[in-house]
Amino acid sequence: MKKKKQTFKNIVRQIHLWLGLSSGLVVVIVALTGAMYVFEEEGRQLFQHKYYHIPESNINIPRLPVDKMQETVTARYPKEKITSIRFQETKDAAFIFFMEKRYVSVDPTTAQIIGVRNKNADFFTVILKIHMELYMGEVGKEIIRWNVLIFFLMCVSGLILWFPKQLKFFKQATRINFKTKNYKRLNWDLHSVLGFYALLFLTVISLTGMFWVFDTAKEVAAGIFGGTTEYNAKRKPIKPESMGHFTLQDAYNAATQDFPGAKETFITPYNDKDANIRITMRYPYSIIRKQNTLYYSANTGKLVFSELYKNYTGYAAVARTNFDFHTGRIRALGIGSKIVYFLVALIAASLPITGFLVWWGRKKKKKLPAPAKHRIVKTVKVSPMIEKEEAVKNFSAN
Repeated sequence: MKKKKQTFKNIVRQIHLWLGLSSGLVVVIVALTGAMYVFEEEGRQLFQHKYYHIPESNINIPRLPVDKMQETVTARYPKEKITSIRFQETKDAAFIFFMEKRYVSVDPTTAQIIGVRNKNADFFTVILKIHMELYMGEVGKEIIRWNVLIFFLMCVSGLILWFPKQLKFFKQATRINFKTKNYKRLNWDLHSVLGFYALLFLTVISLTGMFWVFDTAKEVAAGIFGGTTEYNAKRKPIKPESMGHFTLQDAYNAATQDFPGAKETFITPYNDKDANIRITMRYPYSIIRKQNTLYYSANTGKLVFSELYKNYTGYAAVARTNFDFHTGRIRALGIGSKIVYFLVALIAASLPITGFLVWWGRKKKKKLPAPAKHRIVKTVKVSPMIEKEEAVKNFSAN
């Protein structure tokens, strides 16, 4: 039985080793960019404050219609499509127009552009792009996709390898011996012990990552928590007819009247292929994101489809919490959850490095030549009579 356990652990060890060596570099890159992105909200407010807030002198001036702001942006960039409009429901908030190549900040009290950022030069956008696709487009997305699965398997195999053979060694397996003078021992502790403490969070991060990149993960979540992955299936594109009668401002007014109290709003304008105006409204929450998504027909002004947080299925609730649990933005825990996720991401970045050093140290040890075997000479006492007889024989032979 003991031999079978050893064989199983050896197999797991080989799986852990080669998966780690093959994915290590990607893990380091993804973990470091993930650590940087944890504080994206705080970073933008600190370093990009002017793009998100209007001058204090304009705070008490009534807002102009969203369509008026849209006209200003379209006039400046006529060849570029507006994909969405985002703003906080505060008096000093600027309206951010998301376009194909840039982010345009507009003062809603004057409809004037107050700032423009190039997407390819925006720090957090670049960081996110590296994190999600290694800045390699579809090829990078595919690499990340399978790397997420590999990382989850690394978490499982790592726990199996960490688990001590006997309970009396449990204490030793959960402590880092910083006093040791043995570098290899310290490196092993940094890999094994830190990996153990970060394991729960790393497993959550890998599972939430798989939820995004694998449809099977979504189907499993729907099967476990209830509901269907096709929660948006009833919404179909509306053929544009006499659009323009029902404006973006009309849709926003209807949404705020029927579902007041939002903290943040997203507006997706209609286009040549779809006459739907989408209004997404986010409300204060602790764990499960409270979000209402409403679709209004630009042709008729009717509400054609809605997804309300009060009607969430189990699957929809999971889908709405996935981003927060992946990035550490758990509102109920405040900044504490972000600090924990930041430290966990740094540990994740260190694991491939310490793991490689463990492997390299063992490999180097195997290559060392075996010590030379010294000949053992035994001293035998010989009687004088024998010595004499031998001397005579030798002499006769000569």
